[in-house]
Amino acid sequence: MIFGFSRNLRLLKASEFKRVFDKAEIKVSDKNLLILARRNTLGIPRLGLVIAKKNIRTAVARNKVKRIIRETFRLSQNSLPELDYVVLARKGLGELDNRQLHSLLDKQWLRVKKRSGQRDTSQTRPGTKAPAKARTPVD
Repeated sequence: MIFGFSRNLRLLKASEFKRVFDKAEIKVSDKNLLILARRNTLGIPRLGLVIAKKNIRTAVARNKVKRIIRETFRLSQNSLPELDYVVLARKGLGELDNRQLHSLLDKQWLRVKKRSGQRDTSQTRPGTKAPAKARTPVD
């Protein structure tokens, strides 16, 4: 299991962010937070952050939010699907305490996992459900 957060696990270029913004396959929303995600071909989950000064006024609060988002992503990355994630902060996110932030983010990562499991876009037509996965018996 890998728990690091190296450069290859981050969205760094504007084109990488644009790719997620333009065609997000998964959207998980909350009053204080929005997560957009899109499949990638790298085989690893990657994270990008959009924490606007307009929504979180002080640098201390912005840095705290970014640190906690990175930490929850780092701890969840082994169970997350291979998607590019962009996390957008909304008003009020900086006013949550650490425990509330951790709880909110853990819940949102779980929602992303569930939504990605439901969306097998390679074989699904719009308006239909993805085929059920066959279970293999355990010996």
